[in-house]
Amino acid sequence: MDFLKIAGFCLLTVVVFSTVVSADPPPGYYSTASGLSGESLRLALHEIVDDHQRIPYTSSATDTWDALGVCEQDPANPSRVITVYRNTSVLWSEQNTSIGWNREHTWPSSFGYTNDNGCNYPYSDLHQLRAASPSYNSARGNRPYDWCTSANCEGFVAEGTAFSNFASGFGSTGSWEAWEDRRGDVARNIFYMDMRYEGGTHSQTGCSEPDLRITDNRSLIVSNTSQNLSVAYMGLLSVLLEWHLEDPVSVAEQNRNDAVFGYQGNRNPFIDHPEFVCLIWACPTTDTTPPAVPSGLVVTEATCELILDWADNLEADLASYTILRSTTAAGPYSVIGSSTLSSFTDTTVDGGVTYHYQITASDLSGNQSNPSSNASGVALTGTGCGGPPPNPGDVDLVISELMPNPQLVSDATGEWLEIFNRGTLSVDLSGWTIRDDDTDSHLISAVGGLVIPPLGFVVLARSADPASNGGVNPDYVYSSFILANSVDEIVLIDPQGVEHTRVNYTSGTFPYGAGVSCELLDLSATLPGDSVNWAASQQPFGVGDLGSPGNEGGATLPPPTTNNDFVRGDPNSDGTTDISDPIMVLEFLFGSVSSLSCPDSGDANDDGAVDISDAIFLLQYLFEGSVVIPDPVGTPGPDPTPDALGC
Repeated sequence: MDFLKIAGFCLLTVVVFSTVVSADPPPGYYSTASGLSGESLRLALHEIVDDHQRIPYTSSATDTWDALGVCEQDPANPSRVITVYRNTSVLWSEQNTSIGWNREHTWPSSFGYTNDNGCNYPYSDLHQLRAASPSYNSARGNRPYDWCTSANCEGFVAEGTAFSNFASGFGSTGSWEAWEDRRGDVARNIFYMDMRYEGGTHSQTGCSEPDLRITDNRSLIVSNTSQNLSVAYMGLLSVLLEWHLEDPVSVAEQNRNDAVFGYQGNRNPFIDHPEFVCLIWACPTTDTTPPAVPSGLVVTEATCELILDWADNLEADLASYTILRSTTAAGPYSVIGSSTLSSFTDTTVDGGVTYHYQITASDLSGNQSNPSSNASGVALTGTGCGGPPPNPGDVDLVISELMPNPQLVSDATGEWLEIFNRGTLSVDLSGWTIRDDDTDSHLISAVGGLVIPPLGFVVLARSADPASNGGVNPDYVYSSFILANSVDEIVLIDPQGVEHTRVNYTSGTFPYGAGVSCELLDLSATLPGDSVNWAASQQPFGVGDLGSPGNEGGATLPPPTTNNDFVRGDPNSDGTTDISDPIMVLEFLFGSVSSLSCPDSGDANDDGAVDISDAIFLLQYLFEGSVVIPDPVGTPGPDPTPDALGC
């Protein structure tokens, strides 16, 4: 085997871009709805999701234009949005233009809430507001959703597909038949509106809210463009139930639900739990067969969490899984969460306590399987779950650079921020949250983790494509989080909800500008959020904006730890020697890592230097077993052959 070629391959593949994946609702989010059906379930869900944060329809601050730019984002190009009926990808900036997009109320505003104001919650509710081609939005008008059976149906093609939308008639007597891959989406939008808006008032603002109801009776569907109504109707219920069953929840819907949750603080239950639809309304199905009992449940123990995984159910109409937990094997078991995937991470545990789990599966018709066999695990103790706090300096992360206002590319693709680890412990940022003090929030969810080693940097950006983001090679791509050009905050929160660092920046106090990032010059600063410790970047990157994503730029790195105990062959300090370690050495020699926290740990062959021979040595150790790593291995210890490297 040619290890130089392997080393070269590793060097070319050290940067892995993480994409946004669908997130489960917070543990216990639907616990009060467990076991209910009919009107009781609908009212329980209303109590869970009502009183949400209102996003202004149009505003100089974050409004629905901004939010839909994230919620309807084209996965292939973050600067574009995908329209709901026409299925075109158009520039976010092309708002209210014939070639661009506008905002479609899937529940037409003339059916109950026509006059927008600061108290009109349904008007700007992102769970039903969609990006739409202006001509298609106009063609749909306020027609209810229904099959188009008239001989005069007019077709509106869904571009890039073999399908079309169809329209006939006008107003409440007309029909709009959405194309095949959007029928379930709009149906679940409408079910949400019926459940969310129950009349009464918003408990936090006192704003009056309408009572919105789905019906098959067209005579009840009345258009009013002069005043808001206390009770209003939309339809058609029987058709929407058919569409829900015909077009199951997609990954795109799940991702959109997560993005809206980040803005409004509430979720669409019928995306998280599609089976709730048929438990509330009578679906047109005779399916009474429950899914198979889930099998293969295993529990992996981790610090302050237990990770569950089980075999996929194979039913085509599978809706979701329910996770049950008990502190005794015999039960009783209580619902703690749900998942549309065959995995779940329980973070609501105490370290050192044994927990027992069972899983049930539900289908779209509301049938639920019997519980699986149980599996158990004990979470490892740690900060926030029964263990001692970390040693001082172990976890010490700071925001070290930010680019709120790129000039050579759009904000929608070119914004980014950088985090620096000045502590002595490698930290996995997966499960952490970045947010501001308004409504922007993103839960970092990185497949395989997002580890930042001591004295290392990670770059988080809105786009993974250097061709459109200005030349940034990010370690992770986020959503539902925007860096305002004038005034904003960046806050870093750990999985236990503890705030670790923040930057409150303004264009008047922080030294950034159009096309110029600002960076923390004193990476050891006692007050890293103080603007006096920041400076405008001086070095160009990518296509020419100024910044230093992924390295110290003009800053001075803190000195490495003086602790003499180390593990040889573990330069990323994650406690094991694996493929990530030769990659770390290669990144140090040729890539984005500017220093090793413990150079002695990277000197795998103990020759007194860190060079390409150490990466090759580690590859030989991992894949051939032809070499033995010199002491200290396994357990940290001093260097038996002192050299100039140190640790």
